[in-house]
Amino acid sequence: MQNHLENGGSLPMVAGGVVVRGENLGGWVQGCRFEWDALLPAQQWLLENALGIEPAEESERPVKAHPG
Repeated sequence: MQNHLENGGSLPMVAGGVVVRGENLGGWVQGCRFEWDALLPAQQWLLENALGIEPAEESERPVKAHPG
């Protein structure tokens, strides 16, 4: 991801929008943003400060289906 950004690429926010060497960068960004609370504080800090990735707002998160 860092190489992509350093080479002039933008932060992909949609899964499948940017694939580099077989890695779906948008999917990775979404996963990090949607599962922010599961990350360690050091991981959150690195994402925010090194890559500019922030947690997803509640309205951005996918709706979870309730069983039953």
